[in-house]
Amino acid sequence: MREFPVNSYERIWFLEFLARLARHLKQTQKLREQNFLQNKFLLPDLIELFVKRSEEYVPIIGMTLIPGTEPIKIPDADQMRKEAQKDIDAKRSLNPTRWMPDYAHLFLDPDTTAQRADFFGHGGMLGLYLKPDSRQIEPLPELPRIFTSHPAFSPAMLKQHQMSLAFQDPWLTQSKEVFGEPFKDSASFDGLPFILPLLTSASLLDATADERKRWFELFDGYWIESKPDKGLLLVLKAPDFDLELVELLDQMRLDGYTFRSIL
Repeated sequence: MREFPVNSYERIWFLEFLARLARHLKQTQKLREQNFLQNKFLLPDLIELFVKRSEEYVPIIGMTLIPGTEPIKIPDADQMRKEAQKDIDAKRSLNPTRWMPDYAHLFLDPDTTAQRADFFGHGGMLGLYLKPDSRQIEPLPELPRIFTSHPAFSPAMLKQHQMSLAFQDPWLTQSKEVFGEPFKDSASFDGLPFILPLLTSASLLDATADERKRWFELFDGYWIESKPDKGLLLVLKAPDFDLELVELLDQMRLDGYTFRSIL
């Protein structure tokens, strides 16, 4: 891909690829998937859909950062005015997102396929492939009919219970331990549910072997719509996954999915 939003041909191919990859990793390594959407990419095209889907997907907001960089510090109003005037004088379009911290929304709802169908292709999505939750979670007991037949009862309550457990998942705290150092002096640090990297090919190459090892203690796989890389960046922990990836791509080709890019 050359730019975002991606064209329709590329989008169809990538959606199919990510769906197959998630199924493959679940079947072969029992990995689970979590989707995120960067806040800066909501405007102008996604904000209405995001608000509409929020009740269903239940987003919670955390922080992200390109490894090796510093968190964005919001300038005071006078500095903003000066910077905006420079843009006006140079006849550049105003870009207020440059002053916005790099927040991202985690979707607690497990339907990652639907989330990608809604938001993928605009340059703001990323996903993690995580090991199974290590907690011993007791399933809810079967509710008696007197509760399930009550007008106030909804099957969505069971789903909401599962999402409340997801909000307490240990990987959230671990993400702050691995990636949170640049934010520890921030007043908001304790209240952040998670902190994740915005990986680029450059940040991966610049990282030390020990840094990458620590990153992959949190997740076994990672993908991101990467504007710096002009495409989808995919990183997997398994050193021999290249062979499986080739097989997955070959099968997609046999099934009629051919990557097409409009130049």
